[in-house]
Amino acid sequence: MKNHLFWIIAGGIITVVFLAPLFFIDYESVVLQLIEEYPYSAPLIVIVFRFIGVVLAPLPGAPIAFASMAFLPWTTAWLYNFIGAELGMVAAFLIARNFREPVVARFAPLGKVHRWQEEVSQIKQFWGFVGLRAVSLFAFDFVSYGAGLTKLSFLHFILATFLVDIPIGFLFFYFGGLAVRYSVYLYGVFAVIFMIILASAGRRWSVRKYSAD
Repeated sequence: MKNHLFWIIAGGIITVVFLAPLFFIDYESVVLQLIEEYPYSAPLIVIVFRFIGVVLAPLPGAPIAFASMAFLPWTTAWLYNFIGAELGMVAAFLIARNFREPVVARFAPLGKVHRWQEEVSQIKQFWGFVGLRAVSLFAFDFVSYGAGLTKLSFLHFILATFLVDIPIGFLFFYFGGLAVRYSVYLYGVFAVIFMIILASAGRRWSVRKYSAD
């Protein structure tokens, strides 16, 4: 219970710190000034926090992505988020592959990790894992740990991750960047619609998968 409460509090702090600049002008000016005076602060903060958000699976990564999109060019925001998230997924996979459950339990709930481990273990072909990665965008950190506990090769893991994350991330940051130019609220609507589309695609994929089985 205490561990669960810790993750909730930590996630809440990250959410408030990164999203507050979108709604408070004074806070926004401080962030813009920081980026202008210290240009290397933006990539460092985004990459490090995205990495941490994947390795420490219960922590949210969306607030960092949303904030970076609001203050940086969409291409730059996409690149920094991509680097941080991919490094985090590689780290999660290798932690699980080399240290197994005793260490994984320190970074992610084993119940969720084992559920994804079972999903990955049932997949026999590379494109099956690509499909699973595509519908697990909201749980890719748990999937990375789960995949590391299976016999899935590291090469297939990396290729599938890139095949999914590059086009979807590109679209998300491109259209999100357009939306945030007009209004943070329009951007919020876009984010919700985008997530609903992905969730619907995930449910359809699951239905087809289990129907085929």
